[in-house]
Order: sequence, then structure tokens, then C-alpha cells
Amino acid sequence: MKAVGIIAEYNPFHNGHKYQIEQARQATNADAVIVIMSGNWVQRGQPAILDKWDRAQMALENGADMVIELPVQCAVQPVDIFASHAVNILAGLKCEWLSFGCEHPDINFNELANVDLKETKIVHDFTKSYAELIREALINTTEEDVSAPNDVLALNYAIANRKNDYQMKLVPIKRSGANHHDRNLNNDGSIASASSIRLAILNNSKELFHYIPESTDIESFKNHVDWENFWPLLKYKIETSSIDELNNIYQMTEGLEYRLKKYVYEAQSFDEFLRLVKSKRYTYARLKRLFVYTLLNWHKNDDLCQEYIRVLGFNKNGREYLNKIKKQIEMPIITKINKELSESELNFDVVSGRIYENINHIPQDAGKIPLIY
Repeated sequence: MKAVGIIAEYNPFHNGHKYQIEQARQATNADAVIVIMSGNWVQRGQPAILDKWDRAQMALENGADMVIELPVQCAVQPVDIFASHAVNILAGLKCEWLSFGCEHPDINFNELANVDLKETKIVHDFTKSYAELIREALINTTEEDVSAPNDVLALNYAIANRKNDYQMKLVPIKRSGANHHDRNLNNDGSIASASSIRLAILNNSKELFHYIPESTDIESFKNHVDWENFWPLLKYKIETSSIDELNNIYQMTEGLEYRLKKYVYEAQSFDEFLRLVKSKRYTYARLKRLFVYTLLNWHKNDDLCQEYIRVLGFNKNGREYLNKIKKQIEMPIITKINKELSESELNFDVVSGRIYENINHIPQDAGKIPLIY
């Protein structure tokens, strides 16, 4: 059996994601579609609007054969680290192809992956977004303009694939319908951006159901969350931590702990707090990731590189694929969490899940087994 891998967040799952799965299967004729998905906290530093189990179920109902959770410590990271971990796990699952949606599928991502982007300088320059820095580096070196959000992701997938000498074939799929950051649903009537769908969910708009698969359980949207729900927990964490304790938080730099302490007393909401802390030196995504690290109590000396295969769900086809290749897989395969795992490899996931379930009141890890579709 041969598999095509997809890296996703499905925040939430919508018709565009269903289209991508269908196109990836068609383009590769793969026996299985394997999705590695961010769990309850996503790459740009936000709580997922629906929990990982609801989103995994939606993916399985709409073409995915197996859904794997990207460990939270790998997911809530700058795009290059996020991409590297996700690609590592898909390669570990012996995927033959890596498919992704992008704005310009005609770009030769394999060729651009060989360009020296001076990653250290990019990662530490917080005055511009990562996409802006990538764009500048490539224009200066190759005159190729890679600035659209999903093109930047695609390039980082290609870099990780090439850097580790993985042999996965890249399968870019042209994004259909809305642009990545569109905030309204006014387009062709079937595909909208995840950003606009999240906004519609928060506003209880009935229009959003035109843009999600018919199989979606409407009741699941009642359990949605956003940063405002977690604001009291974040505020408590900052207020009860000393400056030294905040300074020890992962990625806390340049006196940011003082800005957090200063503005936590002034802000009346999460959005206001974010705007007050924001400066020209830091992007919103960088700050929101820092707030996740603070809320989840990640420290500078924590080992945030653990990789494993946490199965959230599969159908008969996905289970057959996993059974056929599991003897070739070197990473731990986890289908059920016990006390030992909760306190070791999966500690970050379990703790982040407990924080999340404080808000949506649905158990996230204890006693959970993979969904069977």
C-alpha cells in the first residue's frame, strides 16, 4: 500500500479541505490518505476553534483514511519548525507523497528548497513576518516571489523534505475559492477561508453551513472556543508569576516579561491585551505563540523536540495501512494514553488538553482511544 500525506490544522474543516483530499488522492492514486493535524493549539498561537476529536471526525468523514495528531510542542512553533516536525512524522509513516494546498502550484518548490535562506537570521528577526523575510531572501537570490501564506508553508515542507533527504514526492494542489486571510463568506458560495468560517462560528452565523461538508455535525459547533475564553486563565498565570518566572518561559525575550506584567492589569480582554503588548518588533503570531507558552508553562530548558505517532482516528483502510507498515516505523505509535505516557512523552499534549477541556468541558486525552470511522 502507498500513502499520500497531508499536513493540516482543519481549523475548522471545510469544503476546501475536502477538495484538497480528493485532489491529492486523484493526483497520486494513493491507497491511503494520511493527515497529520495540529491538536487543540495551532501553529499561529491560537486555541483550535473546535477540539481535535471533532476535527479528526470531520476529516475521516470526508476522505482521510487516518488522522495523526502533531504533538503540541511541534505544532505551536514558527513555520519552519512546525513544517520540519510534521514532515518528519509523515516520512516516518512511510508516505510516498506529500500533498499541500498552495496559491501557486507552478512554483518549483524542490528547486527553491536548495536556496540558502540563512534561517538563523530569519528566525531571530521579529520585526517582520516570516513570510516577508522568506520573500525578501528569495527575491534577492532567485527573483522568485514566494509570499502567499500557503506558498511559504509549501516551501518549508520542501526544505524539510530535502534537508533530511526524504524521498517524498511533492504534490501541490491549487487553492480553490477564497484567499487564506479572507474574513467574509462572500465568494463562490461553496469554499470560504478558515478565517471567515471561524468568524461566522463566533457570530453564530447560519451562512457558514454552505461552506462545510453536509456530513458535519452541527451540534459540535456549540463547543467552539477562542482566546477570549482562555483570557482569565492567561491573566491569572501572568499575575501570579514573578518576573523571573516569566523570564524563564520558552521564547520570552527582550524584556517582554515586563510588558506582560505592565499591560495585564490594564487590559479588559484578550484582544486589548494583545494590542497593548504589540510593538513593531513582534508580529501578532509571535506574541500569540508566546501567550500559549506562558499559559501552558513551557520553559526555556524544556525538551520540545519529541516526535511520536499519536493516532486520533482511522477507517478500515487507514488501519490496514498502519498494520502493514508498523514494523518499519521507528517512532513510538500511541493509540491510548496511560499514566506513564501522561507523565513522560505525552506530558505536553496531556497538559495542554486539560487546559483546553477547562473551557469546552469535554475530556481530551484520559481514557480516549482512536476514532473508528
